[in-house]
Amino acid sequence: MNGASQDDCDAVITPATARSFQLPSTFPAADPVYSVNEEGLVGLNLFPGDDDITSPDVSWSYTGFGVFRRWLAQTEGFTLEEMHGFGGQRPWNDVFTTLEPLLNHPDDDGPDLTPTQCAAILPRLQEIAGQPQDASTAPLLQRHIDDARQLVVVLQLCIEKDVDLIFG
Repeated sequence: MNGASQDDCDAVITPATARSFQLPSTFPAADPVYSVNEEGLVGLNLFPGDDDITSPDVSWSYTGFGVFRRWLAQTEGFTLEEMHGFGGQRPWNDVFTTLEPLLNHPDDDGPDLTPTQCAAILPRLQEIAGQPQDASTAPLLQRHIDDARQLVVVLQLCIEKDVDLIFG
């Protein structure tokens, strides 16, 4: 793959592009909220529940989303792997982070995040996304910051329109 990571090769299917995207016949019917990369691995899309296919979204492979959440947990001073539900025994009430609704959420199952939860997450995520960057910023860190910025836009829209953040 010429040094590119697996996540760099993701072909993203969003609600706006799903109608024109044709999956190879070996795949089940296209679901407009999933990402499918070149290897046929399904990913995750977070988007506002406003039924507007032009609304912004943010997408990851499942692996990429896991890496992103581990990075967020690390910025909050703990490791995700030590937490209950992620292989560890540490209870979530043992850490304080306003990112908990995002970090302690099943990848694409479970309840959507409410506008109130989005509003609680937003200030800390904006702070993280606002980290200064320059040419010396490591590519993976740059990717995480870019993803956080995209998620900030989606959260802001959920709050403005008073709609849930959908994990699909």
